[in-house]
Parts: sequence; structure tokens; C-alpha cells
Amino acid sequence: MIYMSKLKVLSKDDLTTISDDFGEILEREISKALPSKEIEDLELNILLSYEDNQLDVDVDVGVSFDELSEITQDQIAQAINEAYLKFDSYIDENFRV
Repeated sequence: MIYMSKLKVLSKDDLTTISDDFGEILEREISKALPSKEIEDLELNILLSYEDNQLDVDVDVGVSFDELSEITQDQIAQAINEAYLKFDSYIDENFRV
């Protein structure tokens, strides 16, 4: 049985850092998964909710493509999933006690 260590109490500065770092992780994963020459615009909206020592993170990713792009929604979803996996490791390494 695997027990995850508790999330430390997060300050407003911690939440800002987490949001900024998750944005960077998302951008990196999306740029690895999708051809950058086909992306015209990338908009990330990260919403953090922190209540009762529980951190919830939602992300809305808006991607505008070149009209000839063959990028699929599945490719975008895969990149977001990879980003969440890396984000989980980041939280484990930096914000658990």
C-alpha cells in the first residue's frame, strides 16, 4: 500500500509559484508534443483551489492553429496529461512534508 505524504500548508506565495511553474510545465509539454510552427496562439488559464489542505488544479488550454495544421484534440489532451504527471512529481518534490 502506498501512502502519500501530506501536502504542506501552502501560502499565497506558494500558490503563485505553483501556478507559474505549472504554466511552464504545460507550455513545455505542449511544445514537445505539437509542432510549434503550426501553433499560432497558446492561452493557458490555470485555476488553483486550496481549501482544507486540499489543492485542486484545473487548466483551460486554448490553442489556435495554422489553417493547414493536422493537430488533433487527442494530441493536445495527451500533452496536458503528460504535464499533469510532471506536475504531480513537482508537487511531491516541493510541497509535501
